[in-house]
Amino acid sequence: MTAEGTTPHQPDQAPVAGWSTFEAPGLGTLWLVWTDVGLLQLSFHRPDDVDALEVEVPESFTKPLTRYFNGEPEGFEEVALDLRGTDFQTRVWQALRRIPWGHVRTYGGIAQDIGSPRAMRAVGQANHVNAIPIVVPCHRVVEAGHHLGGYGGGRERKQFLLELEGVRFHEGIVQPGQLELF
Repeated sequence: MTAEGTTPHQPDQAPVAGWSTFEAPGLGTLWLVWTDVGLLQLSFHRPDDVDALEVEVPESFTKPLTRYFNGEPEGFEEVALDLRGTDFQTRVWQALRRIPWGHVRTYGGIAQDIGSPRAMRAVGQANHVNAIPIVVPCHRVVEAGHHLGGYGGGRERKQFLLELEGVRFHEGIVQPGQLELF
């Protein structure tokens, strides 16, 4: 486990320990999948290939999610994660976890953070394959022109999550005071 509370890709990955659903106010049903290491997946759609029994979601996941959806600042620092990806993807995901509640960064800003200043598109791709949205807050990354940009869960969900955190928009553009470019 790293200092960020995550486990990078390992050849001997932990098997899935369980899965269940979580009802998120304003978003609907979220599907959670976890291993003994930590949260492996949070999805807006039912996963197809989970080889485990449906069991009750551990409180270590439900309590922070409940706080988050109640509008309480939640950084999910205490949520153990089982991140699986390349070294680059893991660096991006760890950088996303450092974006504070209610703030956004640009793809270029994240690329700078991880020491790959020209890798904005690769940062976007790492965001796209992020298996644990909300907890690994890829919704907090916007385009350089302060436009919302894309989101694997849909732009409406991205805007909902940012507004839940207090981010303000005008005609689809993030308003000043919440954006750190670099």
